[in-house]
Amino acid sequence: MSQGACFVSLHAVVANVSPALSYALRMIAALDRVTGAAATLHRLPGPHPEVAPSAIFAAELLVSRLPDGAVTLIDGATLLNLAAALSLDDRRLRPVALVERLRWTEPGVGAEEAAARRHLEQGVLALMRVIVAPTAAVAADVVALGVAADVVLIATADETGARALLARLADRVGWLAAEEAAPL
Repeated sequence: MSQGACFVSLHAVVANVSPALSYALRMIAALDRVTGAAATLHRLPGPHPEVAPSAIFAAELLVSRLPDGAVTLIDGATLLNLAAALSLDDRRLRPVALVERLRWTEPGVGAEEAAARRHLEQGVLALMRVIVAPTAAVAADVVALGVAADVVLIATADETGARALLARLADRVGWLAAEEAAPL
């Protein structure tokens, strides 16, 4: 892929209050630099990663409005609230999870809440075309949920990681760069 190429309809869904140094935001910024185009950023309201009815409703509205075939980068913090909406639209979209850590394993989460989060994370990760993790340990945690290892990519949130993700996307699902696609 050449410098300056960009994907047709690249969207990113992040939590409304994502820390500036979050893995997802750093990876999205790296992709923007490598492709030379900015992803359309959608901030999902809600108390992520807690599951909340208002966040689920907002997720359903957002996902239904994304264009068909959109490459959709999803902040791992929002996955729990996106689970229901993505289960309806995963074939229409091309979802890619940017998973800094699994949310069901967070300290301070009770056993019942952890079990619910685990089932939601497991289900929504199974819908992803690619799952990007910053470390081998996080990738192993994802695979331990039953996700096929070939779906998981270990990539740093920098230009090197962004190029690795672009190569995986091109290889895995044949997304065309805008310079190679017909004009919109």
